[in-house]
Amino acid sequence: MVRAAPLVIVLAALAAPCPARSEPNAAEWPRCAKSDAAPDDGIAACTAILAAGAERGINLSIAHFNRGNGFLARREFDRAIADYTAAVAIDPGNARAYYNRGIAWIALGAPDRAASDFTAALRIDPNDLKALGSRALAFYAQGEFDRAIVDLDSALRREPANAELLIARGLAWRQKGEFDLAIADFGRVLGADPNNARAHNERGAALHATGRLDQALGDFAEAIMLNPRLASAYLNRGVTQMARNKLDGAIADFDDAIRLDPAAAGALINRGNAFQLKGALDRAAADFDAAIRLAPNAGLAYAGRGNVFLARTDYERALADYDRAIALSPGLAVAYSNRGRIWRIKGNLTRAIADFDQAVRLAPTDALAYNARAWTYQLAGRDADGLADADKAIALDPNNADAFDTRGTIELKLGQRDKAIEDFRKALALNPDLAAAAEALRKLGAAQ
Repeated sequence: MVRAAPLVIVLAALAAPCPARSEPNAAEWPRCAKSDAAPDDGIAACTAILAAGAERGINLSIAHFNRGNGFLARREFDRAIADYTAAVAIDPGNARAYYNRGIAWIALGAPDRAASDFTAALRIDPNDLKALGSRALAFYAQGEFDRAIVDLDSALRREPANAELLIARGLAWRQKGEFDLAIADFGRVLGADPNNARAHNERGAALHATGRLDQALGDFAEAIMLNPRLASAYLNRGVTQMARNKLDGAIADFDDAIRLDPAAAGALINRGNAFQLKGALDRAAADFDAAIRLAPNAGLAYAGRGNVFLARTDYERALADYDRAIALSPGLAVAYSNRGRIWRIKGNLTRAIADFDQAVRLAPTDALAYNARAWTYQLAGRDADGLADADKAIALDPNNADAFDTRGTIELKLGQRDKAIEDFRKALALNPDLAAAAEALRKLGAAQ
């Protein structure tokens, strides 16, 4: 899957004010006002003002606000929040303090609290475009894409050519599966600025999602040409190359993504998948291990390592990794499918079918999951259910040789000899190396 890019909207902290000078602190105020640009000196000056105890009212609020900006610049988000909270307690009309506190909450991974602060800023100043765009970011981070789009629509009515807002809305549309709307927004950006590397990259990801892989590759190539240091473009191009079974090219792109961003767990996971598909299991395992060290809560990394253990027939360790992957990412259909395969190997058909049920529920267009459940059904003596699943797998992927072999096997059990022969022949036409279908035809005395 092409990686979902983070929503990027301007989140610069609003500038620090400098009040009318109060004589006892006259020398400190200019330094305090520059806390965002020179945080160490600014924090010291603001702290001196606050420690003097001479300021009251608005000036006291401004001192807290300015020091909060210094802490924000130093990425000391908890201390920044404490100062912004003090600022709004004294001056509830300080929209900038609410806005900047929202930025700190975003940085701490609390988008719900950030949205509340951006809303407070908008109540004070309904025309604050930055607060509107930033609230959209907070909604997006919570998965509330409809609410994000409402805010972005409102912002774009005021600035219809704002590239950042258009890209942000395109990302929200993409997350909703509205790929054509996403492509349209990215296209509007590129119509005004054909050299916007990020818009090319994001449009490429949307094109990939619609199956237009050649067009996607064109956009990724353009993004890389315009910005050779855009790691996500290499990552996305690698994923698209892997979808076309161009594994060496994919690995080269993942190499570049990792070179540019060594902490990119997603690139390590995808490179591990590519190595696993090439049969380079040791290299795949090393990448998944590295990804887990970088992102210990990445379900995909555990699922990938589970695939390596499965390929090595190390079923207990594979089960442990699939269990962990599912606990971290309950919507990860492939982890259920592969865990189901292990339960089937171990003879626990009930648990295998339960896992395939989940896989099909989560990925209703996955032909492989239907075929896996079809085979398990026939092993469990549920041939009618198996036949229905095999039919579904073939409808979803008419080039799936294994699904034709599965259906042929079930048809043979049901006494449908002619249909079985036809399906075994189709399986071999699609995959001449499918030994099971060839052996079935030999036993039936039918020519291939």
